[in-house]
Amino acid sequence: MEMKGLKIKLGILLYLDMKLVFRKFAFCGLLLVTLLFSCQEELYFEDAYCLENVNVVDPLDGLLEGMNVVVKGNKIFRIGKQEDLRMSRKNNIIDGSNRFLIPGLWDSHVHFYFDRELALHMPELFLSSGITSVRDTGGAFLYVDSIRQNSLNHPKTYPRIKIAGPLIDGYFNVYNGSVLPELSIRTRTVSESVAETERLVARGVDFLKAYEMLSPKQFEAIAAIAARENLRLAGHVPLSMKITHAISLGLNSLEHIKNLELEAVKNSDSMLLQRRKMLLNKSSLSGRELRGNIHRAQKQFAVDHLSLEAYHSILDSIKKYEAYQVPTLSIYKVPIYKIFKESFWRESFKLLPKKTMKQWEKNAAASDNKINPDQKKFSDWIQSTTGEMAKIEIPLMAGTDTPLGYLTPGFSLHYELELMVESGLTELQSLRTATLQPAKYFRMEDSLGLVKKDYIADLILLNKNPLEDIGHTKDIHAVIKDGNFIDRNILDEIQKEISEGITVSSLSQ
Repeated sequence: MEMKGLKIKLGILLYLDMKLVFRKFAFCGLLLVTLLFSCQEELYFEDAYCLENVNVVDPLDGLLEGMNVVVKGNKIFRIGKQEDLRMSRKNNIIDGSNRFLIPGLWDSHVHFYFDRELALHMPELFLSSGITSVRDTGGAFLYVDSIRQNSLNHPKTYPRIKIAGPLIDGYFNVYNGSVLPELSIRTRTVSESVAETERLVARGVDFLKAYEMLSPKQFEAIAAIAARENLRLAGHVPLSMKITHAISLGLNSLEHIKNLELEAVKNSDSMLLQRRKMLLNKSSLSGRELRGNIHRAQKQFAVDHLSLEAYHSILDSIKKYEAYQVPTLSIYKVPIYKIFKESFWRESFKLLPKKTMKQWEKNAAASDNKINPDQKKFSDWIQSTTGEMAKIEIPLMAGTDTPLGYLTPGFSLHYELELMVESGLTELQSLRTATLQPAKYFRMEDSLGLVKKDYIADLILLNKNPLEDIGHTKDIHAVIKDGNFIDRNILDEIQKEISEGITVSSLSQ
């Protein structure tokens, strides 16, 4: 029994000794880890600045909290978690605490040429609103190219500008300069369509835009050139064609969801024949009048007599061909619902040059308050269709049609994102329509549209989380364009100078 007791005592003593040893090892291990962490190299980046402890909103992955982002030159040089990318206090550090970093925004449907006086100020209006890239969807080549060249010459103070040049239209072109601005080229034959398209390609347009009054053969010829040159082809579905035919030929960006409804009915074949008969234009109407007559005859009828089977079949075709959609919800909502008369919208007029502001104020005040029920129904249908497209992952891009319809450049894009959410998109999906999707459209997704290492530093620093409320994209602390950090004070000064009629850009020089 004494031997047994001795063994037990020895066992206890051994256990206690081992426990003490383990404790010592654990303490030493913890001390070692602490020492290693405390001795982790603090990084210094020369000729760079560092956004520290910022919340990154990634269009793919969502919210990434507590990130350090290093901008060097015009690129994102490093990005990582704060604890992994420790910053030396010697760095040029910008405190990102409680702020949110998103990619720069795109407005994928604008017209500089529509109001050439306002156009002198539009680049700064865009940039001061966080719009770092725009897609001009129709205007006289020499004019829009001069703006594009300014953006290329001043990448740190200008939004990136992509141009189509003029709309390529048919025999009875709509924007012929008589009543509406001369945004288009009239092409009477297939050979003229080819010649004008080749001329635009030679001049170096970023994409092409086909318009409503083209014949099928004219459109086919333009689409063939776009395919050959690997250029995107945007436009309205020609009234002489069905949407499924146009996208199969290469129409890969549909503006305003224009004319989709004309095929979404059971009698779409007979309606197409009627349109082709009207396009013969025996009454010698202008292109604007002719198009208006066709739309009045068929557009609302189609919305009132939709075939769900035909409708969903069209959406499936759009998805199959990955044809981007630019719904431009704002151009339907703001004029039709008289949003421009509301106080929050009238407040945006103060961003405009005084002369433009006074004219818009005058015109808005003179317009009536009546809401056309058919137009309202069509606007609502466009919005619901946008939601249906999002459900089946048809690629969407945010665009406004500014400066038409009292759409204040820059401001209206933020409203467009809100309408996207109202249509059924999540905040993240809405954000994607103005960041990653346009980058993909221009095949720039490897350098633009994400907050990622080696990507171009086109960024916006927000005061509030846009994933909680997409309206927070308006609450801008700073804009970063091509690596150039533009803080709120400078943005306010830019907007003040615009309102006073001062052109900050070299456009006026």
